[in-house]
Parts: sequence; structure tokens; C-alpha cells
Amino acid sequence: MPTLNEADDGGEKMKKATIGKLLMDKNNNTPVLELNVEGTDKKIYLWIGACEAWALAMSIENFHLIRPMTHDLLISAVETMGGIFEHVVIHSIKNGTFLANLVIKKNDTQQESGRVNQYLELDARPSDCLVIANKLELPVYVTSEVLLEASMSGSITTDISEEEDREKQEFRSFINNFNMNDLKQYLDRREGEDENEN
Repeated sequence: MPTLNEADDGGEKMKKATIGKLLMDKNNNTPVLELNVEGTDKKIYLWIGACEAWALAMSIENFHLIRPMTHDLLISAVETMGGIFEHVVIHSIKNGTFLANLVIKKNDTQQESGRVNQYLELDARPSDCLVIANKLELPVYVTSEVLLEASMSGSITTDISEEEDREKQEFRSFINNFNMNDLKQYLDRREGEDENEN
């Protein structure tokens, strides 16, 4: 597994990735998350659960509930204990499953040589890591191994249109009355509209 020092902008073994779209795999009736690899036309697709898709969608839309959700609780617990979230690394694929680490810095640990920073790497699902990364604006990295095995070429769309603004309003409306079937129908419709545009 790559070392922490390799997770930087100039590292040759990792590339930054950003969250793209939430889609729906009609064959498996499963949400799919699109990641864009910065500086390239590569995309990586992650099949995730409906609950994770809902949490990620709320985070992307900056939608806040009155009471903290599980990801909010984890963030609060780590920060209360002095930890600092650093970045996410999607480092490998095993038996068709993406593996990721959530990297946390333990700030200013006292040693004989002085005060140093120690890092913790928490094994976690990429979907959970990406929810936290989006909430805290953390950098996300993918290793060359993952890029070689799972990336696909494609164009990146960055235009913001009135149609997308309308979809955001629709999304906020359906979040207020959320259930799993609503989420599946919403993602399915989004994918259909994207296909019509292409």
C-alpha cells in the first residue's frame, strides 16, 4: 500500500479524484458513483448501497438534518479527541470490491525528539470515506493500481445549466419526504436524462 508521503499533488503513484455524478445501474438496481480523475479524461465507477447513496447525495447538495447522522457522529468524535481528517485513499480492488483508507492525523504527539504528527489509516468503505471527504472538503486519491484496473476514458461535463438548477430543487424536495424507492427512482431518472443528452 502506498505511503502517506506519496499522497500529494506531485506523487507519481496517486492521482486526485473528484466526485462526479450519482447514477443508477438498471441491471442491478444499484446506485453508482462516478469519480473523475483530475488532469485526465478517466472516470472510475463505484457501485454503492442505497443508504450510502442517500448520505452522499445529501452531502453533495449540502442538505443538513436537524440531528447528526452516522458520518456526522464519526467526524465529531474524531475531532473531539484531537484527530484531524487529512485525506482519503482508494488504494486497491479485491474480489471486485474497492478498498479505501480514511487518513487521520493525531496532532502533536510528544516524543523525545520533539513534537511530531502521527497518522492513522482507518480501513473503510469508499462510499463512507467519500461522504466524509465531501463534508470536510478533503482530497481524495486513487492509486495507479486502481486506475489501471478500473478507470475508463470519457468526457467530463462541467457546464451548469438551468436544468441542473431545477434538478437540485427537485432533489431537496424529495429529500424532505425520503424513502429508498424515491432515491432509486430519482437516480434512475437522472441516468435516463443523461443518456438522452448524449
